[in-house]
Amino acid sequence: MNPALLIAWREYRQYILSRGFLLFLAIFPVGIIAGSAAIALAEQAKPARHYVIFDETGQYTESIEAEIKNRALRRLVASWSGYVAIAVEPSALEDSLIPEPFRPGAASLSRARAFAEAGGLDAAKDAASPYLRQGAPEFVPSREPFIRLALPDDVAAARDVASAAERLRPYLLGEKTVTAPSGEEVALFAAVLVPRGYRAREARSAAVEEASPSAEYWSRNLTDDSLREAIAQALSTTLRRRTIAELGLDGATLDRIADIDAPLDAFRPDRAVEEAALNTRDTLEIVVPGALTYMLVFIIMGIGNLLLTNTIEERSNKIVEVLLSSVTAEELMIGKLIGIGAVGLTLPTIFLVGGSLAAFANPNTQELAQSFLEMLFATPLFAIYIFYFFCAYAIFAMIFLAIGAVSNSLQDAQSYMGPITLLLFAPLPFVMMMYQNPNGVVATVLTWIPIYTPYAVLLRAASDPPLLEIVGATLLMLAFAVFLVRFMGRIFRRALLQAAPPKMSELWRLGTRSAD
Repeated sequence: MNPALLIAWREYRQYILSRGFLLFLAIFPVGIIAGSAAIALAEQAKPARHYVIFDETGQYTESIEAEIKNRALRRLVASWSGYVAIAVEPSALEDSLIPEPFRPGAASLSRARAFAEAGGLDAAKDAASPYLRQGAPEFVPSREPFIRLALPDDVAAARDVASAAERLRPYLLGEKTVTAPSGEEVALFAAVLVPRGYRAREARSAAVEEASPSAEYWSRNLTDDSLREAIAQALSTTLRRRTIAELGLDGATLDRIADIDAPLDAFRPDRAVEEAALNTRDTLEIVVPGALTYMLVFIIMGIGNLLLTNTIEERSNKIVEVLLSSVTAEELMIGKLIGIGAVGLTLPTIFLVGGSLAAFANPNTQELAQSFLEMLFATPLFAIYIFYFFCAYAIFAMIFLAIGAVSNSLQDAQSYMGPITLLLFAPLPFVMMMYQNPNGVVATVLTWIPIYTPYAVLLRAASDPPLLEIVGATLLMLAFAVFLVRFMGRIFRRALLQAAPPKMSELWRLGTRSAD
């Protein structure tokens, strides 16, 4: 067998059959399941947010609480709809065997109220239970996230908002507790203060804006803004209801307006009218290139570190001298590139095959998996990814190999790794800009920078970028890759056996000198 291929097989087997790699493959799916379960448990274990309302006007407390309860009911209906879509046999949904309020649908306010009037969650479970898939888990609703408590006596006796805020401080700072309806003493998470004169603001009059005071939200934890957003929405809805009433309309009018959902379908102009509607595969074609771009960056970084550490270890332990007694430095370099590159392709291959098998085993995800595989292999996307993976790998792998050859230890390599890591991850902040405007200035500029061409072209692949631009940028990238392979290859061959790492000033001479 060719010596370079023997080295490649040695490098590949060293990592693929290592205990760490095999343990990673075993732990990874378990980690995903455990992580998902941990997130669900953490969400369930998230403490309820207790709050109080000091309402100087006496007009908003009950309406705010009603709006927050409506919000919770709509969230319950949305969760139930998702559960039914997955857990119930499709035939039961197709034949409308489950009553209307309990079938999957939009979580509008009118539907949420119909859900509650039809018996709520207990009635929904009874209606769905005869048609559940075998082994379907029981639906577990999330706990009530926000609970309003009665004002403490000393706060309720406050004369105004300023005085109430001062008296609330010990409760908000945890120095005092509030009694919950269950009789338990709990910490107060937030307080809402509605001053006298609070009313809706309109942009038409600056004088009215100045005269109308704002409601106040007090909390020690301002990073969790879910309650603040709920209160703001509740206040806005309450003020709209009052405005509707002033105009002579009833609250049901606002509910009907809020439930209006404008249907809007997306179409592609490059297809016949009957086939132009956006489908699952089209959505995947839009989303997957971005995911592949991120994956490419992190795979290149991961296998680049493998090359670096492997080369440094063999150099510092004198193993490289034994290897060079049987193969040339060039064969060693090519073997390392092939072997570690194969490692880089093995991980996504395992995830692709394993994920596809798992998706096809689940009836609920078979259609999505089929659309994904069709999109990946029936379009040029897979070929584009493989081609630009090898281009990006050749560019950065040679850099990592050269760094390993001129370093006696990982500490020596750190002085080079900082700039290289920054260079590798530099385009990540612009990924979203390229994703939203794939043929814009940022995408065009990054496409013409050879070290970023693989990422930019991959991200733009589904957006019909100008062909001449892609061909020109790719040729420039290939020319740069050839130059870099020759330049870094010379550094690798000449520095590999040097006892002392070469100085920075010597690297250019090592890379440009033509005679060994």
